[in-house]
This record gives sequence, C-alpha cells and structure tokens, in this order.
Amino acid sequence: MKNKAMFILLKKRHIYIILFVLLISLAACALIVSKSVNNSSPAWTKNKSLKYLLFNNNKFSGKVSIIIDDFGNHGEGTNEMLTNIQRPLTCAIMPFMPYTKEEAELAHKLGHEVIIHIPMEPHIGNPSWLGEKGITTLLPTEDIIRIVTEAIEEVPHAVGVNNHMGSKATENRRVVEAIIKVLKEKNMYIVDSRTSPNSVIREIAEEFGVKVFERDVFLDNSKDVYNIKKQIKELELVAERKKIAIGIGHVGPEGGSVTAKAIQEMIPEIESMGLEIVTVSNLID
Repeated sequence: MKNKAMFILLKKRHIYIILFVLLISLAACALIVSKSVNNSSPAWTKNKSLKYLLFNNNKFSGKVSIIIDDFGNHGEGTNEMLTNIQRPLTCAIMPFMPYTKEEAELAHKLGHEVIIHIPMEPHIGNPSWLGEKGITTLLPTEDIIRIVTEAIEEVPHAVGVNNHMGSKATENRRVVEAIIKVLKEKNMYIVDSRTSPNSVIREIAEEFGVKVFERDVFLDNSKDVYNIKKQIKELELVAERKKIAIGIGHVGPEGGSVTAKAIQEMIPEIESMGLEIVTVSNLID
C-alpha cells in the first residue's frame, strides 16, 4: 500500500510538472507575440497586456466602431484621443484645414483609420461654418465632384468619408449622387452621420454599389463624462442587438478630452460584453 501511495504521489507530481511546463510555454509564446506586435504594429497595440493577448483575441461576438469627427484643426482633445485610447479609432478629418495633413499622417501612424469629414450644407446654421469648399445644394454638379476629388487628394490615407452637418445636402439626390460617383471611382466607403432622417445616402450608395454605413449613436451631445458614458452604454446595446454599431464623438468644443476620457474608461466594459472595438473598415464582411 505504501509503494502504491508513493506511485500515485509521483504520478500526480509528474502531471503538475507537465502542466507547469505547458503554462510556461504558453507564456513564452505570448511574449513572442507581444514582441512581434511591438516591432511591427502601430503604437496603440504596443500597450496590450499579456492577459489581453492570451484571453481576449477570440472571445468577441459583436463589433463597435467609434468615429471621431472634426480632426484637422488641432481641436481640444486631439492628442488625448489619438494617443490615450489604446484601441483603433476611425478619425474623420476635415479637408482644407491647417492641420489636415499632419493629423491624418499622425492618426495613420498610430494605427487609426482615416476618413474625410466632408462639410455639407445644413438646414439651420451659418454657411460660413462649412468653409470655402463646403458642399451646398446650390453648387453645380461638376463643382461638387471637383471638391470631393480635391478633398481625397488633401487627406492622406483616407479610405472613406462621412458628412459634417449636412442635414439639407444629404436629402438632395443630385448632390449625394455626385459625391457617390467619386467614391465609386476611388473605391471608398461612406458613413451617413444621419443628421437628417430623410437622408438619401444609403439609397444612392446601394444603387452605385458603394459600401455604406450609418451612425447609430452620437456620443457627446453634452460635454459631461457621465452623459457620454450613458451614450456609450446605448452603443453597447445596439451592438448586442445588431452585432455591429457605430458611434460618433468629436474633438474640439463638442467633446475633446472629456469624450476621450469617457471612451478610455469604458473600454473594459465594452470588451467584457464580448464587443470588439474596430475601425469602420473592419465592419465589412
């Protein structure tokens, strides 16, 4: 009996040793992956923890994209948004602004996606807010095509567009069709920010075979961390129901560093719900 007990004890020790070796091997593999990430991936991936690499990569059942509007003018919160949020954002950059190229290059370098935030005519508002190359319903079609083409040339690394304001312009079939034709030629997608319930963007994009998405939730209607977090929770609910969801926040006076702080603090909750934060391009099947 004594010999049998010793045999069982030794067998258990061997099992423990094998399990220990397997755990060490897993940890070593994860460290190798982490080093590979550090050497070849954008800056936001370099701070992922070993726990994240080991356990989080394959657990997601839905996707959330966060678009941040109004880059290009070095608005308040720009640095916090690009560097503090350790997940990929889709950065909507205004064309023809003082920092357009610089912020597009920086966003791309840090691993974020770049799209063009095209100023478009609203029903209510000062037309001067659009800048000298805003899209209005009075512009001839050839001028709209020219401006959108110039905007694409102006914003490096852009893979899509969304509208800045535009409650009036997005309802106009001729205007939207002119924009969509350029996007079709350039193989770019469009996100309808849904500033009008009567927008024709989806209808026309689908007619031309251009990939189209729509905003689900505006994140920062008030510059308050608590309220922004409530909006992010709403985004989570949409993503749980639809499996994908798009939220829009802002740099500058509408959100900025407050929005960046709210997003950063909500990342653990978003991911604990089985939702992966991805760029808009990664919503495409």
